[in-house]
Amino acid sequence: MDKLTIGLLTTDTDIVRDHDKDSGALLRGLAEAGFQTGAPVWHDPSVDWAAFDLLVVRSPWDYPERYAEFTGWLERAAGRTRILNAPDLIGWNIDKRYLDDFRARGIACVPYTFCTTPAEAATAIAGLAPGRIVVKPTVSAGSRDTGLFRPDDPRALDLAERIIAGGKTAMIQPAAEHVIEHGENALFYFNGDYAYACHKGPILLPGGGYLGGEYTEHITRADPSRAEIELGGRAIAAIADIAARKGFSEDAGRPLYARVDIAAHPGGAPEIIEVELFEPAYFVRIAPEAVTHFVEAVRKRCRQ
Repeated sequence: MDKLTIGLLTTDTDIVRDHDKDSGALLRGLAEAGFQTGAPVWHDPSVDWAAFDLLVVRSPWDYPERYAEFTGWLERAAGRTRILNAPDLIGWNIDKRYLDDFRARGIACVPYTFCTTPAEAATAIAGLAPGRIVVKPTVSAGSRDTGLFRPDDPRALDLAERIIAGGKTAMIQPAAEHVIEHGENALFYFNGDYAYACHKGPILLPGGGYLGGEYTEHITRADPSRAEIELGGRAIAAIADIAARKGFSEDAGRPLYARVDIAAHPGGAPEIIEVELFEPAYFVRIAPEAVTHFVEAVRKRCRQ
């Protein structure tokens, strides 16, 4: 039997060269497990997508600036090869409005308001006074166009208006102060099973921008609480119901990989920040067992 060929989808921009610390280790793990491997660039017209038995969406991190182009490519490539996570699941998860589907199922999420006009954004921002707020687009990666502000800071509405003027939806949230000051936990799942957790340190600088002047992740191992693990498991379990009700493909009901970002509240219940089913970093350097989990998940899915 010929070796199966697995592609880890990426792009060719500086952000990948600077921040993708996972793909090399994942490619080596797949090769050691007996797979043929490659790391194709999603917008490379010379790639024969049918040459891959499975294409895993890994780090196409320029997609926010090329959103229509990327989603068009995803639709076309899905007709040539199997893609995981499933394209219809990615299409749903790429926009943070997916959180409505979790909230509708009683899964606790950090509060948010989606705004499509400057007037809606102004009302949402004013309604969160006097606490701090976070403004970001619903389609984004690496905390781009994301800011932490006081509600009376004019830069908050300026950012929301800029997001909306760019054709995107603005997301206005009360700042989860424990996350802003201490960071959040990211729980990782492969084929629906919990694998490990990492802690992500604070990123946002009050008044807009990043701590230290540029996007830098401070990642350590984490020991999430029982309540966090339970909440993450409920979110993963809900995906199968969401996919079924939306008529998604069979692959969509069980993500190959998932990262559930959770805000802990001292003395209170945890809440979902995001459920990343599309290109999250696995933090392999901090959790090297991620490679084994990933390769075994790929192996199982190739048998199905």
